[in-house]
Amino acid sequence: MTINDITAAAPLRAEAVTDGVQDLVAESFTVFGEVQDLARLGVQVSVTVSPGTITADIVVGREAAGLLPHLIRELEDSRITRTPGGARIVGAMCQGNVLVGITVSSAYVTVADLEELVGTVAYGTAGRAERAA
Repeated sequence: MTINDITAAAPLRAEAVTDGVQDLVAESFTVFGEVQDLARLGVQVSVTVSPGTITADIVVGREAAGLLPHLIRELEDSRITRTPGGARIVGAMCQGNVLVGITVSSAYVTVADLEELVGTVAYGTAGRAERAA
């Protein structure tokens, strides 16, 4: 199949595509500003958007380790995985539409503390007591 075959089957307006790309690139500057602001606070964020998927990868630095309880509370269906250097918490935001991964070094917080945070969020305070029993 050639490019001519594809465009004959579904005619595209070059101007509409170009406008869409320009709009998307212009919107990325807003995201870029937010990413820069968060980096100054010790939180590195990388957002990937592709058809049908939005993923946010967050790396929490020493300066922002105290914010972990707040970040984790925002996640739905969170779970924790140990990594060689600490832990990674994965969950969803925005009614399950955005997959979020939070990575933190064990130099800033213990894995046990993170497991407690994730368990408290996932199960509520009653679930924490049940897990301790």
